[in-house]
Amino acid sequence: MSAISQDDLHRLQKTILEIATYFDAFCKSHDISYYLMGGTALGAMRHGGFIPWDDDYDVFMDAENYKKFFDAASDSLDEDRFYLQRENTEEWPLFFSKLRLNDTIFLESDTAGRDMHHGIYIDIMCLNHAFSSKPLRYLQYFTARVLSTMALARRGYETTSPVKRLAMTIARAADIKPLRSLLLKFVRSRNQSESKMIGHFFGRAPFHATSFPKTYLGEARYVPFETEHLPVPSNVEAYLARRFGSDFMKPPSQQIRDQYPSHAVKVDFGPYQP
Repeated sequence: MSAISQDDLHRLQKTILEIATYFDAFCKSHDISYYLMGGTALGAMRHGGFIPWDDDYDVFMDAENYKKFFDAASDSLDEDRFYLQRENTEEWPLFFSKLRLNDTIFLESDTAGRDMHHGIYIDIMCLNHAFSSKPLRYLQYFTARVLSTMALARRGYETTSPVKRLAMTIARAADIKPLRSLLLKFVRSRNQSESKMIGHFFGRAPFHATSFPKTYLGEARYVPFETEHLPVPSNVEAYLARRFGSDFMKPPSQQIRDQYPSHAVKVDFGPYQP
């Protein structure tokens, strides 16, 4: 499967922004705090919106607000328009959730054949309180990596890398529900206690970029994002420097850009005509 056209990418970004606008209004109406994260926060600060070649949109919230969002969604989500694909389920075994737009299609190469909702989406990530001790924090990160490998194996992830194929084989053999629950409990073991560090351990970032002082979050700053104003951490500059390096405002080389191709290989906007 090949990547989508530039025209479809622009239409896709506009459609994702519709979902993001609904999500922002929903969170405001239910007093739920969240922030743009990763490349989405980088796009907001460096480009005033989407990274031009990106079709991703990520937000994160702490464990308390993550639970609060799901509780509110159970009662108030506009299910005629949206579908909440919850984490750690048979349909979606990974450890983050997605808000998808009904009557649309966003196919990715590694999930195209899976029986699941394939609508255009935004990603909703849970930040977990992290250990202050670096060795324990690394163990937290490593445990999350094991869980992610198990989830990818269950999802049918395919790779040509011999090392990754071996890891998938081992993960399939070890993936039993009691063990999975025990590992997840450890990753989230600090969420009910005070911690100076917080992190997202289930993404693609290397260990040094996964966690940061909780003070970076603070009260959200609303910054321009395309036609909207959306929230980033109060010290977003420090967060982005931790995640992407101190020169994060410098556009990357084409070689680096090529490492981050668009996720979609096919899109269908259905009745939505952005």
